[in-house]
Amino acid sequence: MAGEIKMAKSKLNKFILKSDYSRRYPDPLNKTEEGDPYNIEHHILLCKALDVPSGISKDPNPRDQRIDVGIYKDIQESLEDSGDPTFHLKNKGITVLAHHVDYSEDKRVVTVYLDQDEGIVDGGHTYEIILNAQSRGACPEEQYVKFEIITAVPLSLRVDITRGLNTAIQVQEASLANLDDKFEWIKNTLADMPYAEQIAFKQNERKPVDIRDIIGYLTLFNVEHEAFKNGKHPKEAYVSKAKCLQLYLAAQESYEMLRPLLKDILYLHDYIHIRSREMYNADRGGRAGAMKGVFEHKDENSRKNFQFIFINKEGKDKLYDGALFPILGAMRFLIEKKPGENVYSWKLKSFADVKSFFDKIAANMIATTYNTSLIYGKKPNAIGKDDNHWDNLYKTVALAYLQRNNK
Repeated sequence: MAGEIKMAKSKLNKFILKSDYSRRYPDPLNKTEEGDPYNIEHHILLCKALDVPSGISKDPNPRDQRIDVGIYKDIQESLEDSGDPTFHLKNKGITVLAHHVDYSEDKRVVTVYLDQDEGIVDGGHTYEIILNAQSRGACPEEQYVKFEIITAVPLSLRVDITRGLNTAIQVQEASLANLDDKFEWIKNTLADMPYAEQIAFKQNERKPVDIRDIIGYLTLFNVEHEAFKNGKHPKEAYVSKAKCLQLYLAAQESYEMLRPLLKDILYLHDYIHIRSREMYNADRGGRAGAMKGVFEHKDENSRKNFQFIFINKEGKDKLYDGALFPILGAMRFLIEKKPGENVYSWKLKSFADVKSFFDKIAANMIATTYNTSLIYGKKPNAIGKDDNHWDNLYKTVALAYLQRNNK
């Protein structure tokens, strides 16, 4: 057994933290009786900022770090103020997903082992600010920073954890973009729709749809964006709203080419939620709503149904996002930029044809999605990150289109 552990460690990256204070505790999920057993642990460490090591992976973090903007300058000033050693109380610290950790006998030296795609999931800006202060000799001896190391997190939970921890700055960036009129074309295009007032463009607006959601849906169809050429699928739409917002702000013109299709894309989003289940049941004589890991179901006694505001309907069932996004994204095969035009249009004659086209392939799309979910123990998050699954669905749409045109 020891040999196996040693061999496993040799394949992992590691870094060492010196901690003056540490605490570890198991996660409440470990006690759940449903599904696979969990063995998640939390390790809370208070480390001197001066001792924070360089080279910790930031692969899971959805944002590039910019420390030259206002909010991060305030963090830097707080860190470098040697007369006020309360940085660890004002800053939420750094969160790391890791494989496991080892403690020294006195608990003051912690070795953190990282598997592929593990590392800092939140606090990347704090980390860069600390390293920058160290490099300039401006990091006071008295300042501490909190690390939370979360070990043994299943792949199926990592996306949601990353999303949840990286929300605040995303919202602020979207609010600033709104103040800079970056979304005016979206507001103007949707102004006559009944759901226009249900879209939140500013921070702290309590509305069912966030502008970052809209940007994510558009990202699925932005075939001209440099990030998605050469056969690359737009998984960012599912994995990171922050990344989609960055892509939008860097190439807004390419998104505006979708103006004629914006209403259709939003309608299609809700249409797929509803029709995929109906068409699978009609074609296969099955109960798609019972597909665990593909469809989310509201209990019959639930007072609230799922709301599909883009299509003005509600229902007891909807696709998990991990199942929906690859299906919706595959439909981008049906758009094109005609010669001499600078906007996108449907390859089919009308949006009614697009809906009819989806109805014919919906059962196959759901069957493929369910088969992929079985590979991952019916975990929807894993579906949304599977490159092969995105590719298979895209090819399903392409083949159906070619067969339709060759008849």
